[in-house]
Order: sequence, then C-alpha cells, then structure tokens
Amino acid sequence: MEKSKISPQQLFSLIVLFELGTALIVPLGVEAKQDAWLAELLGMTGGIVLLLQYYYLYRHYPNLLLTSYIQKIFGKYIGFFIALSYILFFIYGASRDLRESSELFLLPYSETPMSVLSGIMMILVCYALYQGIEVIARAGEIFFVLVFSMVVLTFFLTIGSNVVRFENLLPVLENGWKPVLTTAFPDRVFFPYGELICFTVIFPYLTKPEYGMKFGMVAMVLSGVILTMTIVIEIAVLGVNGLSIAVFPFLKLVEKLNIAGFVQGLEVIAMIVLIVGDFFKVAVFTYAAVISSTDLFKIKNHRKFVLPIGVMIFITSMVATDNFIEHIQQGKIVLKSIFPLFEFVIPLLLIIVLSIRRRIGGSNLH
Repeated sequence: MEKSKISPQQLFSLIVLFELGTALIVPLGVEAKQDAWLAELLGMTGGIVLLLQYYYLYRHYPNLLLTSYIQKIFGKYIGFFIALSYILFFIYGASRDLRESSELFLLPYSETPMSVLSGIMMILVCYALYQGIEVIARAGEIFFVLVFSMVVLTFFLTIGSNVVRFENLLPVLENGWKPVLTTAFPDRVFFPYGELICFTVIFPYLTKPEYGMKFGMVAMVLSGVILTMTIVIEIAVLGVNGLSIAVFPFLKLVEKLNIAGFVQGLEVIAMIVLIVGDFFKVAVFTYAAVISSTDLFKIKNHRKFVLPIGVMIFITSMVATDNFIEHIQQGKIVLKSIFPLFEFVIPLLLIIVLSIRRRIGGSNLH
C-alpha cells in the first residue's frame, strides 16, 4: 500500500464521479422503455446491498487490500489465482471506459485517429497515478463541485426550455414489472453500482474509517438520484424511441436546449461533464489494477506497474471490439456474466467462507 490517506469527503467525491462516469455517456435502461427510471432506482437499491458486502469485508480487514484478504480467506494458491483474476477484471473495466471516452472524443475530433485520443487520456491517467491516490482524491474534490454544478445547471435549463414532454413517461408500468425487474437485475445493479468493487483497494486509505460507510452510502444514493433524474429528463425530451437510438443521449439532450434563442449550444458543458467523469472512472479502475498488482506481487513501489498496466489498458481498449456497436453488445454480455461473478458472487463467497471459518474457530484470518 501507499503511505497515503484520504478523507471521507474525498471518498464521497470520488464515488460520485466514478458512478456518474460512463453511466452518463451511454443510454441506461432502454429495455424498460418509459420505466427506465424505475429500473435505475431498483438498480441503486441492489447496489446498496453490494456496497454493504464490500464494506463488511473491509471492516474485517481494515488494513488489507482485496488481493490480500482473498488469499487469507480462500487460501494461498486459490486466493492468488482469484486475486490475479481481479486485476485482469480491473484492467478490462478500465479499457471499456477508455474506449467510451475515445468514442466521445471522436465527435469533435473525427479526423483524429482513436489511438491518439485514447493515448492522450491514458497518459493523463498514468500521470495522475504516478502522483498517488491522495492527489487523485484532492482533484476529485475540486472536479466534483464542477461536475455537480454543471449537471444541476443542465437540469434547470432543460426544464426551462420548451422541449420537455413529461407525458413521454406515461403510462407507468405499461408492460408490468417484468421488463423493469429484468433491466434492473442484473444490468443496472452491476453497472455502475457494482463497479464500486474497485473501492475495496481505496477504503484502507481512509483517515476516519468509521465514516466510510456513511459517506459511501450517501455518495451512492446521490449518484443514483442524479442518474434517475437524467433518465427522466432524457425520456421527457427525446422520447423512448429517441433514447433507444441515441448513441450519447446526454449530448443529444443538451443539443435540444434552447431558451428564447439565447441559451443554446451547450454541448461544451456536456462534453466537460462526460470527459471529467470518465477520466476519474478510468483512473480509479487503473489504480485498482496497479495497487492490486503491487500488493499481489509484493512490489514496494506501485509506480513500477503504472506504465505496463496503462499500456495493457490502452491496447485492450483498441482491440477488444472493432466498433462502438460491438462494444455496446459486448457490454451487454459481460453485464450478465463477468460482472456478476466479480461484483457479487465472489464477494458473497468470501463472506460465507469467512463466517464459517470464524464460527468453527478455524485458522487465523487476520
């Protein structure tokens, strides 16, 4: 571990930026149609359960990273393999988010090769990681204010425009609860809320561990409320069909804002919000991979892993899919397979095995 500390307030800022990250970029819950906002609320509820899991494990091992207590609970050899799998999962998660930011950058810079855009973002992320988690957390506090203010401003400007049609949200539950539930579980639970598994490597740096859960929970709820409101406004402005075909619905929403012909052309604000959020999401995923590798392979300086892992993330983002449509389709598959495994199944097994071994008075787990 680094010799660093972050405050509960900084944890709060990082979680909100992380949760909004790519969740504001891609269309959410379109399978539930006009009830997508309900699916998001249910997804947040499921995310709270996942956060309770992660925090339960942290409270039992407050000074250890995920990769360390996996080996303590599952044993040295099985634990090593699973811990290594988590590092690959973090690398894959970072590569997906990097690809989404690159696709977003292509809108204003369509003549620029995607490799250049991805490379610039990855260089910035690697530089931030060289500075350490404290610097990232302090930057998160500043950018949280910026992003939150811009999102709230966008909401108010949208409502003030003559483009909102709340009747697009009706009828509620036209097709019953089934499409809402099947959209919420697993899709909305594991993206973006389950991705907080990354923060199992950040919790040990808290200056006041007793406040970690409170600030983490409030951050998750705030993120869920913002995402739910975003979906409501996107449906009210774009309609269900418009939302389902929009590649970047938040940008499409902002394009339609026009107040008396004076307030318009606010795409720059939307781009700033989306890029900043995505930067912090890529940074946290990459940091999780870097610090987990440092811990697993017993290397003293985490900086030795920053460049190699940064290169792996960059290459994976380029070769995993041929285009953005394939990227979205692949995302739908991993949300039902890989994500549940690493974000729910393995943490639950860790808790079960830990509870059994503690109950029967087995080997020392601390």
